[in-house]
Amino acid sequence: MKNHIYSTFDLSKSLENFQEQVTKLLELKNISEWDGRVFREREQKIREFALIMAGECTALLLHNLSKSQDFLDKAEQETRG
Repeated sequence: MKNHIYSTFDLSKSLENFQEQVTKLLELKNISEWDGRVFREREQKIREFALIMAGECTALLLHNLSKSQDFLDKAEQETRG
């Protein structure tokens, strides 16, 4: 099953969400119960959130480019014959 993640097109909101999620993962609670599995799970979650953040940034870049008349003119020029 695929998860669909939609962009907010709001970098501040995306950064805030990323910070909230990752900050939770950086908390060092119950260290005596930690093992390699706990570390690996947190590491994997941090990577997932980082990839989501990268996708948000890419979506925002594409959105901004699509609204840029200079970019649209350049794209039209580049695709002509």
